[in-house]
Amino acid sequence: MKELTRSAQIGDIRQQNYSTIMRELMRSGPTARTDLAAAIGMSTGSVTRLTGALVRSGLVRESPEPTQRGTGRPKVPVAIDDSTYGVIGVHFGLHRVNICLSDLRGQLLAEAHTSERTTDFDRLVRSAARSVRKMIDGHSLTVLGIGASTGGWVDSAGGVVHSQPVLGWHDAPLAAALRELVEVPVIVDSQVRALALAEHWFGAATGVDNFVHLFVGNVIGAGYVFNGAPYRGAYSAAGGLDHLPVAGRSGEPCTCGSRNCFAMVGGDLEVARRARAAGLITDDQEVYDVFALAVNGDPRARRLLHDRAALVGSATATLIELLDPELVVIGGGITAPFDQVPVLRDAALAKLAVDRGGDAPARVRASAFGPHALGIAAAAIMLDAVYRSPEAYVSALTPSST
Repeated sequence: MKELTRSAQIGDIRQQNYSTIMRELMRSGPTARTDLAAAIGMSTGSVTRLTGALVRSGLVRESPEPTQRGTGRPKVPVAIDDSTYGVIGVHFGLHRVNICLSDLRGQLLAEAHTSERTTDFDRLVRSAARSVRKMIDGHSLTVLGIGASTGGWVDSAGGVVHSQPVLGWHDAPLAAALRELVEVPVIVDSQVRALALAEHWFGAATGVDNFVHLFVGNVIGAGYVFNGAPYRGAYSAAGGLDHLPVAGRSGEPCTCGSRNCFAMVGGDLEVARRARAAGLITDDQEVYDVFALAVNGDPRARRLLHDRAALVGSATATLIELLDPELVVIGGGITAPFDQVPVLRDAALAKLAVDRGGDAPARVRASAFGPHALGIAAAAIMLDAVYRSPEAYVSALTPSST
């Protein structure tokens, strides 16, 4: 038993070292082994041995151009290999599923959308699985797994969507259902935590360890990253803001009976309802049509979106007061295709004490991903898992293989 325990401890240390190296390379780009060792506080010999295994497994590559500094043997940088493995992201939204393929550097390689006039769990998962399989078959990268996201209360550890009010899902076994159809590892999480992960890895919050990602769409929620790690809460429900009371009144009651819940007053569904009531769009049109009107200069559509952004800005001030984040990243319908982040920022500052707003343009920023955000964010769920535990996903990295 002691030998098994010692072996497990050695494995944990090795896994941690692999993860540390890959994360540093993701952050810094191509780096010579000696410089990499200095950056992560590890001996050059250990880094050379570990990067050798990573190179053989296809996770890391040597740069074709050695760097020469003065006299002596040239330094050969190593970098994340973006030509061997990939991950897929699947986001389940209302009548629309986004699927994307990214490499291990988070670069978007392919994207597809499916539109289904249904919210039925089984039909949506089967449709998504067909698109995922087609994407896998159409590209040369070996797919290590799928990250799947949706709004609402999602238990990542259990792989279950406990509650997705827009789709009407309850205790839906999303990870198991998708894994059975596609036969690759699947990790699920809420879309707000996925978005926060993506911004942290390669978006607007790169290098920021304490921030909030506020997403405003059909659902409203916040993804929290504290000390460099996503915060899920005691029951994996952290970040749900749908029922936060805000100023204003919705034209429709929430499921809880209130008319001033955040999602009901500030969400995309309410924007569409108000646009229909004003005659801006027809009954079969959606919020995307309101965005298009605003982009084309329609003053009533612009006013509608301006008012929504101001309301969300007031709520953003509340989040800043409560959590004191270094940064708030804004995503969803506030940012694209008609950018209302300046309106939101001004409304937030108006609610904050002068010394709490800080450098406002730097502290409140738009998402880096625009219309591709949801698919990229879902892929970031799996990308994060691979970087944390590379041996779990790449068999060539296990001791028996290396």
